Amino acid sequence: MGDKDTPWIPALFGIAASIFAFYWTTILAPHVYRILRPSIVEYPWDECSSNESDELDETVVFAASYNPPHHGHIRMLEYLSKKYKRVIAVVGFNPSKKYLVSPEDRANLLREMLKSRTQNVTVEVVEGYIWRYAKRIGSTLFFRGIRSWEKDGRDERYLQILNTWGPLLYGPLTKPIPTIYIEGDPRYNHVSSTLIRSICDRSSDSNNVEQTKNTEALLSELVPLEIAGKVAKLYGAKR
Repeated sequence: MGDKDTPWIPALFGIAASIFAFYWTTILAPHVYRILRPSIVEYPWDECSSNESDELDETVVFAASYNPPHHGHIRMLEYLSKKYKRVIAVVGFNPSKKYLVSPEDRANLLREMLKSRTQNVTVEVVEGYIWRYAKRIGSTLFFRGIRSWEKDGRDERYLQILNTWGPLLYGPLTKPIPTIYIEGDPRYNHVSSTLIRSICDRSSDSNNVEQTKNTEALLSELVPLEIAGKVAKLYGAKR
């Protein structure tokens, strides 16, 4: 390359810098800010009217393992169903990982829990990166449930980074979907999937009818009464 071509080099650098500046200000910077200052719906929530005209015409995704689903999940999904027209409860799974209770079984439990409570929540099982599924269906927001940012923020930040940089790096250069966190209803903040599995585990070795009734009674405080027996049977039998 001769000396006469060298003036193009600063011009190319200038173009590249302009493109990066545009990309940073319009796409990267807002999402970096959200990682540093996450958006949190604090409790008590602003409960919306159930009037359809008040619902935002958007599709949102609420992702969790639902292993198993419980009152805390349901309460948040009920809130979202009043605020948005379409809510997708995503049961995510890694195909290379072995699960004691399959994602399909968990999804069926959640569907049964929701069928008499919401009309606009759909339950889907999604393999791999959930952000790809959310992009495909035109979702505008990700939601995640937390007890509080102080208690759960450290673990959640990793997923937020994945959902932010995944689309940018593997999209490629796809605009990420914002993540919003919902603080749980304090009445159910003691409820966790781990606690439910522990209760089922303790009763799984017993064929005692009285023990089975006691287990279902304990579970009825953590999951809807009509589904407590199924949860006990499904999770107890898998141990």
